[in-house]
Amino acid sequence: MRKLTHPFGKHSADAAGGPAREIAGAALGLAFIGLLGWTNLRAGRGLNFEFLYLLSCCGVGWFAGVRSALASAAFSTVCLYLAETQKPGVGGVQWLIAWNSGVRLLAFAGIAWLAGEAGRLTRELERTVRLRTSRLEDEIEEHKATARLLNEALELFKQLAENIADVFWVTDPAKQHMEYVSPAFEGVWGEACQTLYASPVAWLEGVHPEDRARVKEAASTRQLTGAYDEEYRVVRPDGSLRWVRDRAFPVTNKAGVVYRIVGIAADVTERKRDEHLVQMQRNLAVALSSTSDLSFALDRLLEVGLELQGIDCGGVYLAELESGELRLAAHRGLTEPFLAGVSCYKADALEVRLVKGGRVFYAREDQIPRSLEVLWGSQGLRALAVAPVRHQGALLGLLILASWHEGEMPPKTRVGIELLASQVSGAIARIRAEQASRQSEAHLRATVNSAPIALLAADAQGTITVQDGQALAAMGVKPGEHLRRPVTEVYQDHPVVLDNVRRALAGEEFSSVVELNATVFDCRYTPLRDAQGKPGGFVAVATDVTERFRLQREILEISDREQARIGQDVHDGLCQQLIGLAFNANSLEQALFAQQRPEAATAHKISTLLDEAITESRRVCRGLYPIRLRTQGLVPALEELAANTCERYPMHCRCQAEARELHCDMATATHLYRIAQEALNNALKHSGARTITIGVHDLGDCLELEVSDDGKGIAVKPGPGSGMGLHIMEYRARLIGGTFHFNRRPDGTTVSCRIPRVTQ
Repeated sequence: MRKLTHPFGKHSADAAGGPAREIAGAALGLAFIGLLGWTNLRAGRGLNFEFLYLLSCCGVGWFAGVRSALASAAFSTVCLYLAETQKPGVGGVQWLIAWNSGVRLLAFAGIAWLAGEAGRLTRELERTVRLRTSRLEDEIEEHKATARLLNEALELFKQLAENIADVFWVTDPAKQHMEYVSPAFEGVWGEACQTLYASPVAWLEGVHPEDRARVKEAASTRQLTGAYDEEYRVVRPDGSLRWVRDRAFPVTNKAGVVYRIVGIAADVTERKRDEHLVQMQRNLAVALSSTSDLSFALDRLLEVGLELQGIDCGGVYLAELESGELRLAAHRGLTEPFLAGVSCYKADALEVRLVKGGRVFYAREDQIPRSLEVLWGSQGLRALAVAPVRHQGALLGLLILASWHEGEMPPKTRVGIELLASQVSGAIARIRAEQASRQSEAHLRATVNSAPIALLAADAQGTITVQDGQALAAMGVKPGEHLRRPVTEVYQDHPVVLDNVRRALAGEEFSSVVELNATVFDCRYTPLRDAQGKPGGFVAVATDVTERFRLQREILEISDREQARIGQDVHDGLCQQLIGLAFNANSLEQALFAQQRPEAATAHKISTLLDEAITESRRVCRGLYPIRLRTQGLVPALEELAANTCERYPMHCRCQAEARELHCDMATATHLYRIAQEALNNALKHSGARTITIGVHDLGDCLELEVSDDGKGIAVKPGPGSGMGLHIMEYRARLIGGTFHFNRRPDGTTVSCRIPRVTQ
């Protein structure tokens, strides 16, 4: 480092002491002149002191400066003047003394001034010499320090250049001479540094032939501009390959002329291998994600695997799901005799046992197990890798890669093998799942196309996503004809379907009978739900039950007709006979009573029982054959049913209807009446209610029948035959295209049936 000093160096103290020296010199000089003057006055005419006065003035001028010198000259002149005027005999020559004193003053002043200037100039010269000498000494110290720092920097640079893995080089562009190259050149190029000192372009001979022309052109055109930054391959004398990133930085002088080129060549082989490995993974991921062909995926896997360093051959085995055997599904670089021996492994084979734990097995030629020597050692393989292909804990297969010339798998290659095995496992599982899904879909489609059913699926917005099945033909619809269309638009002319769709989209699971184009479908609606459990669409399975529905309807109609016939027979036969017996009993009672016979009481009881039997028979007839239903309609028939209930049982039963006339056909009215009759009987038997209400409501788009009570509720007991009445009511509701609901409340039970207006 440069030493910091005062501008005047070490002589600044002398400069500060100048005034003190002048005062001291002036005082000594004047004292000496005063002493000379006194001596001159005492000595008389015989002595001449002018030289001493002059010498004193010069001394004062030399040491004290010009002003002190002029003062001493004036003082010396005064002393000489006084000495001459004191001599006897000089009174007449005063003017001569004055003249001599004036001349003497001028002479003394001039000489004193010259002495003062000479002293000042001498001191200034001495100060200048000392200052420059000090500066030269400081500069010499600085140069020595700079030289030490430069030597240290050179030593540090030498140690750094010789110990770093990068190649550091310096060239002289004017002389085309290599001035320096670090020893790392030998580690990268595999050649001695002396070859570059002999020929600066000798490094180009080691560049890969495919890169040599590009690198040579870039080195000759861009090194001087600082834009030289090239990556290229270097082929070492042993045949191995290295990737190098070479950069050049021009060094200019003050005039801006490039006089040196400094460069750094870094070995980026590992980075290139990592980039190549990442690129391989990306290419493999793209190939695997875009294919559903398992053979193509495995061939692509082996193609990428053979790009790994040292890999010459390999194969992929797939596990049989049933037997657990491993069969060779794809291979590269293997001979036919070799393939004959390794095409299949049993579930208990050594290769399978080695990888069942999920670890990759690596082996050199001398480490291959004895049991594998016949298969692997005899073929001359020097390194072997057996990697399991697993997905969610299940062994899907094996990835086996081997080398004919590498004695051991390089670390980067091992990483690549494990990455490939983990990457392909998901693809194999996905492709197998897709194949299984396609097979399942094919089986499902075959089942759907062979069975009299139709499938309909819609999303949360009610858009049709699936429409398939043999039963679609009965609707006059082709499979997939209405895909991506709203259900409400496709079935806008079928209110029953629209009502079912609304319920299904709301998340309700139910069954419904729908009649479309003279075809009856038994539909089962199942909602679809998202991850939060909210309705996200539905799936409907419609079964063509036209024939079964027709037979069941005929059975019910036959049952209803048979009940009506029985009721009519009872009314026309049994009731008439009972009435005749009642008349005879009354006559007998009156005759016995007139004769005051004791048997009159018995006759009275018989007459009373016959009247009750007639009343009960008429009720049974009305239940079996509701004449008012056919003559007056549904509401009057229900009112009569409620009134008969009140007469027969100790409870209040009423019928509430918004209108006396409801526009519905006789079949619908009959089924609704039977539903109300069955619900009323269940309430009478099981609920213990005090009030039963039969309600008929016109809701605009549908008609609702509701039977509610305030009892304890009806408990449906499990077991064979239990709840037969509920099943019959539900079945009757489905026959007329309606929906049946059974709701048990803490304060009673409600049974309801809704039918759309389409049944009118």
